[in-house]
Amino acid sequence: MDWDEWSRWYERIRGALNYSLVDDSSAATLLSTMIKDRALDLAVLRALIEGRDVLVFGAGPSLLHTMSRICSDPSASIYSMRGSVVLMAADGACRALIEHGIRPDAVVTDLDGDHEYLLCSDTLGSIMVVHAHGDNINLLKFMVPRLRNIIGTTQVRPLHNVHNFGGFTDGDRAVFIAHAMRARSITLIGMDLGSEVGQYSKPHPVVNTGVKIVKMRFAQMLLEYLAGAGSGIGLYNLSPSRIEGFKNIEYEDLVQHIKDRA
Repeated sequence: MDWDEWSRWYERIRGALNYSLVDDSSAATLLSTMIKDRALDLAVLRALIEGRDVLVFGAGPSLLHTMSRICSDPSASIYSMRGSVVLMAADGACRALIEHGIRPDAVVTDLDGDHEYLLCSDTLGSIMVVHAHGDNINLLKFMVPRLRNIIGTTQVRPLHNVHNFGGFTDGDRAVFIAHAMRARSITLIGMDLGSEVGQYSKPHPVVNTGVKIVKMRFAQMLLEYLAGAGSGIGLYNLSPSRIEGFKNIEYEDLVQHIKDRA
């Protein structure tokens, strides 16, 4: 995402949620130092995603129902198409995949999801796209040394090894990453964008509903902005939310779509 364009979005977000530019920048610098000489090259992420169909799993309330559908008939599900799609999990959604026997290819996280499953994803070989912001500095210090397959992101000006692809919440940031890495299509799963917290969102959720609504509103606006950019990437939505520019589909449509393009 163009830096000047993103900086305008960031100022809107910062104004609405009272974020500190200094703290966000300090977090980015810390992450940059912590992953010095061991961050994965972006070429690894591009090789995974470019030209492929990407499923982005959010941790919304509808995720569990969708996972049940995915697992109900392994012969006609994502299980049988594992080599045809890229699975990106937004933070705690990685737990849902792992609990159902599916390894995420990449996890996009600011580290406030279930640490056991974040670490498990890393051990299984998932690319861990770790986001630094002013509110998760202690989590960075605790978790980053334990991760092996790491790429860093920030919501302020990028550094040489900490990138800014655009996006705000883990879910919409995953979409921006897939878009930047030139996916063939992107499908949203469990991306409810409402005020209800899904069971995979956080291990022990204590949520300020007003803040969550603001965050989800920005996530939706950013996704609709991205859809309006007209990149030619197919954009689909298996979630109950309505996001302008993303075509709402049913699970059977997704399965057939992937089979047709395999």
